Amino acid sequence: MIDVVDKERQALDPKLKDLLEHEEEEARDFIYCGTCSTVIGKNSDRIEVTGSHDHRFANPYGFLFHIGCFSEALGCSIAGTPEAADSWFMGYQWRIAACSECQRHLGWYFDRVTPGSESDFFYGLILDRIQHD
Repeated sequence: MIDVVDKERQALDPKLKDLLEHEEEEARDFIYCGTCSTVIGKNSDRIEVTGSHDHRFANPYGFLFHIGCFSEALGCSIAGTPEAADSWFMGYQWRIAACSECQRHLGWYFDRVTPGSESDFFYGLILDRIQHD
């Protein structure tokens, strides 16, 4: 059974139909804060760092984190002084990345100590603290 929306779309101008489909794809591309649902970034900003998008690490206190790497996370605010000690990525220093709305800790902002050939910065977001469509 074809639903009413599908019938209406079939009647649309092809350019308008493409535009609407593109907007729907973009809407499905967002990632959100798992606490307050603020848009944090896009799934399409996923990147690989040292050969993988996701990584599992333990901090010096033994807390385990499953993070994903993103080239941007504009919905995060960055706090703290850059710290090279205990960095999970050689050559990168880290700062805390939190939701800009509710301030929930969502991960870390990593930037190169010395600019190099790879990405000069990226976000390592805690995957169980974000949500996506």
